[in-house]
Amino acid sequence: MLINNKVKIIYVATCLFSFSFLFAQENEKDYVVTFTKNSLKPMVQIEDGSGAERIELFEEYARKMNPLTPELKMSMTLGHYWTGVSTDVITINAYESIADADKVNENEQKTRERAWRRDDVREEFFKNFGKYWVGGHSDLEIFRLIPERTKSRKRKPKENTVITITTHYLAPLSEVEGGSAEERKEIMDKYFEDVEMKNDKLLSQIVLGHYWSGELGYGKGWPIVYVREWASLADADDNESWGKVREQAWPDEVEREAKLKRYFEYWSGNLHEDMGIYYNWVNLQK
Repeated sequence: MLINNKVKIIYVATCLFSFSFLFAQENEKDYVVTFTKNSLKPMVQIEDGSGAERIELFEEYARKMNPLTPELKMSMTLGHYWTGVSTDVITINAYESIADADKVNENEQKTRERAWRRDDVREEFFKNFGKYWVGGHSDLEIFRLIPERTKSRKRKPKENTVITITTHYLAPLSEVEGGSAEERKEIMDKYFEDVEMKNDKLLSQIVLGHYWSGELGYGKGWPIVYVREWASLADADDNESWGKVREQAWPDEVEREAKLKRYFEYWSGNLHEDMGIYYNWVNLQK
């Protein structure tokens, strides 16, 4: 056991060094990102409930609470599409630190009192708001945002969007023939700037690295989570759009094939896990 632990420590330390080199995590915007799951009550169980009232209440909550929560830097609320239980709601929140996340929770009641100053109005709102939820929640993951791989929207969509969440695995450098942290960073930068940023079907993305939860190691490499936003599932499944921007990035076919082959060698041969497909309620987003 001592030998295994020593090997694990060396492996993690090596990954941390090369990972920091690749993504420059000292950036002030490498937020802590939390994934939380809540559950909606089925509509048939709610007396005097409706889908229209539910979304109206949810939007009012976001509209009033988000501006009064400066510690909350980003937030997405994701509803069921093709993944998980139909009543699942996944919330992705970003903070500068775990301490800020705790502060938001500790101050929630005070923030509510500021948002709805009249006691009777506040009580009525949360009576109606609460009837749509099953009590309790599940804390799923805690990640670190990789700011250098963030793609922001050009404009806010008019309709709800589709979010795909996928985990890819960076191969240990020792398993990449002739590989180096410098070459890997160069290849990753090129792919982000000339492929991901220029694919107009990809509306936005955040990329997340391992922090305090989830698996690390087990022969898979270093986990990197891609949260990507699309106008539709058809756009998410449109491989032709990726092909076009790759051709623009490397017009010469021989060079393109060689560059992409090398790119995927750093990604454990494109090993990945599809974590979910969700609806993004854009009016709840911060």
